Amino acid sequence: MEGTSGAMPKEKAKTVNMVRAIDIARAVEKFAPLSAQAEWDNSGFSVGDPQAAVHKVLIALNCTLDVVEEAVELNCDMILTHHPLIFGGCRSVLYNNVCSSESLQGRSIATAIKNNITIYSSHTPLDKARGGLNDLMAKRLNLQNCKVLSPDGFGVVGTLKTVGTLKGNSGEKAGKGMNGEEFIKFVKKQFGLKYLRCSKPIGYSIATDGRIAAAAGKITKVAVSSGSGQGSAKDAIAAGAQVLVTADVSHHNFYQPEGFMILDIGHYESEWEAVALLESIVKKNFSKFAVSLSKRDKSPIYHF
Repeated sequence: MEGTSGAMPKEKAKTVNMVRAIDIARAVEKFAPLSAQAEWDNSGFSVGDPQAAVHKVLIALNCTLDVVEEAVELNCDMILTHHPLIFGGCRSVLYNNVCSSESLQGRSIATAIKNNITIYSSHTPLDKARGGLNDLMAKRLNLQNCKVLSPDGFGVVGTLKTVGTLKGNSGEKAGKGMNGEEFIKFVKKQFGLKYLRCSKPIGYSIATDGRIAAAAGKITKVAVSSGSGQGSAKDAIAAGAQVLVTADVSHHNFYQPEGFMILDIGHYESEWEAVALLESIVKKNFSKFAVSLSKRDKSPIYHF
């Protein structure tokens, strides 16, 4: 009897210490509530069993076939991402080698199911959360006095801390803020970019002979919106910002009113900090839990 009673607490402790997929999801949702997701979003569990025991999690920005196969090789029970695997519908789940975006999605789902991998994503909730992706973008640009940009909770707007040092025609300092060229260089440096796309820079105008001539204009207030945020341009202008830093800007949205500019730094580049953020959430709540960061999750866009 003594031996039996002594074994029971050990078994009970094992059950208490077991981490389930739902436990990890709840930790993420404590930081970024699932209820905050946009109507068109598909955050949450997409594949697997929320009640399944998890011994190791793989964290990535995107849930691609490469990432799922990486999880299999690393013996991960769960994949935690920013972008959902199933987004905008899925018409088939087939384990084949047909080359199409839909078949890649189907193979990813099939591979995850076959290997008992549960997938959870925090998309727009992580964008909107306090300390989330928009706040991290604002922090990277040293913005102060930040406020939520749009009524739907997307974006952040704040004042630019950096002081410009360009000299005008009179030789005097330009004062607070930056002109467009200064700000572009600043953004590239802060985000580690080799290039970005932008509308006509503030502080420059095109002369009739085709040359670029200096013009008045300073950037003192900046709006940011992680991911596809071109729709926040009107809110940025209404908030008094002179620039919106975002991604996925279409051709016609580069036509902006005088005194306002929009910068497209790239979708992946505006949200890559999601990986470290999700890692910090998991490690804060499960200190001795095995976490791997994907090495195969790369931007799908190549520049030549």
